[in-house]
Amino acid sequence: MGQDRLWVSDIGTKGMGVDEVYAVRRKDPPRKGKRANFFFGVTVGDASGDIKVNYWGNGDEGMVRRTFDSIREGSMVRVKGTSDSFNDTMVVQVNLGNGDLLVEAKEGDYDLADFVPCSERDPEEMFAELQDIITRVTDPNIQSMFARMFGDPAFVRKFKSAPASVSYHCSWVGGLLEHTLNVTRSCDLISRLYPELDRDLLLASAVLHDIGKVNCYSVTTTIAESVEGRLKGHIVIGAQMVEEACRECGSFPDTLRNKLVHMVLASHGSLDKGSPAVPAIPEALALNFADEMDAKLERFIRARDNGGPEDHFFLDRQLGIKVYLG
Repeated sequence: MGQDRLWVSDIGTKGMGVDEVYAVRRKDPPRKGKRANFFFGVTVGDASGDIKVNYWGNGDEGMVRRTFDSIREGSMVRVKGTSDSFNDTMVVQVNLGNGDLLVEAKEGDYDLADFVPCSERDPEEMFAELQDIITRVTDPNIQSMFARMFGDPAFVRKFKSAPASVSYHCSWVGGLLEHTLNVTRSCDLISRLYPELDRDLLLASAVLHDIGKVNCYSVTTTIAESVEGRLKGHIVIGAQMVEEACRECGSFPDTLRNKLVHMVLASHGSLDKGSPAVPAIPEALALNFADEMDAKLERFIRARDNGGPEDHFFLDRQLGIKVYLG
């Protein structure tokens, strides 16, 4: 990774000069600002994080629209502008009147390894720990299903490298494995606190709850949803994968299969959060809490670690919460 580049995570104060190559994560259409000037926003990033760039065309609406059309999500752009603070969040302002730039970068001006964030944890160590927990499942039917699923080297490679999301949580290579391990460890502890729960069902579902994400994302210079991911969503894909894996085992009990599929379908806890079903068994409720806890705690911890000065609040727009950094 480049040692001399200006990482997004280093853009921490207002008024910094920015002149660096970043990957385009997503674009927001052109619109009028408060002073009737046309602009558009584009989120760019590297392996250290993402930042919003506002492109101001110096009053030239045509220039703004042409520049917007020339930029593709997933492409590389050179950003020359000045850092600013808006709603407690760092942004970069690109203004043509100041000689700023937002143009497609030339191949050779960047190293692709600088743009795809990876888990800080070793994937082999995480997978070994997850396998160790899996061996504690005593139900032979579940073990048979796991043997089929994790006995496929191609599937295991995808599972180890897949992100957990585009931007919400664990949005890096290896993020799915990291999140799955965290949720499974939490469910392991929950099963000890509440021995009335079906431990095998809870642990198996923790491992499987986001399994559909192996087919939901594509990773190049950025992390993006696949066509299948956009059309179906990871919960439906995961439920289909679990259903298929159970049926391939032959004599898999119908009740157990239905419970496993239900756990995946209800993992987000409510219809308004994307779950096609709501928890109907206590194990599904426990899984939902463990899943949500890990996703939200990861965002809180990341905000604190990447935040500004002490006694400062960081607005997490996706959670709708101001995180205290003191």
